[in-house]
Amino acid sequence: MKSRYDFVYLFDVKDGNPNGDPDAGNLPRVDAETGQGLVTDVCLKRKIRNFVGLVKQEQPPYEIYV
Repeated sequence: MKSRYDFVYLFDVKDGNPNGDPDAGNLPRVDAETGQGLVTDVCLKRKIRNFVGLVKQEQPPYEIYV
């Protein structure tokens, strides 16, 4: 049986670039209408996967496949 978990991941960045766009010279991704920074789902998955890997040393059952 596979489990599904829903959660909220909040973070705040000031004067930083949490998700650069490699197609635009690693400039920050920005919403054209609001000017607020954007972070893609892929970036969030990578940040969570890296954190869990560091904390749990990638030991079963803490391996994350997305």
